[in-house]
Amino acid sequence: MHSRTVAGPAGALHVVDHPAAGPAPSREALPAVLVHGMVGHTGFWDAPLAHLAGRRRAVALDLRGHGASEPPPDVDYSPSACAADVLAVLDALGLPRVALVGHSYGALVVLAVAAAHPERVARLVLADPPGDFTQLPAEIYAQQIPPYLAALETDGWRDAVARQFDQALAGSTPATRETVLARLAATPRDRLVGMSRSIARFEAVGALDRYLAASSSSPARAHALLAPANAWPFSLHVLRPALATAVLPETSHWLMLDAPAPFAEQLEAWLSAG
Repeated sequence: MHSRTVAGPAGALHVVDHPAAGPAPSREALPAVLVHGMVGHTGFWDAPLAHLAGRRRAVALDLRGHGASEPPPDVDYSPSACAADVLAVLDALGLPRVALVGHSYGALVVLAVAAAHPERVARLVLADPPGDFTQLPAEIYAQQIPPYLAALETDGWRDAVARQFDQALAGSTPATRETVLARLAATPRDRLVGMSRSIARFEAVGALDRYLAASSSSPARAHALLAPANAWPFSLHVLRPALATAVLPETSHWLMLDAPAPFAEQLEAWLSAG
C-alpha cells in the first residue's frame, strides 16, 4: 500500500493506493476507487481494499475535511465539490476510466462524478446510498425536511445529527457502533451540517438517470449493495429498478464494517462480471 497526497481543487487530499497484488492479468483489471461517507476515512475500506488488491489496483481517498485531507477554505462539502476532488485524484493517478464505489454520502459524490463524466466511470457501485429526499411527496417533505434543516441552525444541531446516526446504526456490531460514534464526536460542525444539508437536497435520481442514459447499452454497470433497512419508497433502487441490487443481511448502514468479508466478495463479483 502506498499513502500519498494529491493536490485537490480546494486543498491537499490523502490517498491510499494498493497496486494489484495478483499475477500479470490482474493488472489489466479495472481499477477501483472507493469513497467513504460522512465522518469516515480511508480506514473504513481496509477489508475491501485488501480483497480487491488481489486482482486489481484499489484506491481510496479521504474526502475533503476528513481523515488526513485538508478542509476547504470555502467550507463547501457539497457532492459536486467533493466530486471535483475525486476527479483530481483520478487525474493525478493517471486513471482515465475506473469503477467508482461510494458509501452513504460518498454514494452521492460518485453519483455526481458519474452523471457529469460517465465516460470515466465503467462501473458504479453505491454502498447503502441515501434515498432521494427530493422525491418525497410534498406534504411529507414539508413535515420532515425543513424542520431537520432548521434544527441544524440551532445549538441542538449535534443532537439532530446524532439521532440520524443512531437510527442508521440499527443492526450494527458493537465495534462498528463504537467506531462510527467516535468519528461522529470528532467531526467538526461545518462538515456534519454541510453534508447533512446536501443529503436532503441532492437530486440523486436525476444523477443516476443521467449515468444510466449514458450507459443504456449496459445498464448492469450500476449496482447498489444495501443494508436490510434501506427499503423506503424514496430509496434509489425502488425509484429506479434498473439499478441492480444485493442485500447484506444483519448489517447496519455501515455494512462494510459490519460484514467486511461478504461486502468485499460481492463487490469483487460485480467488478469482475463481464
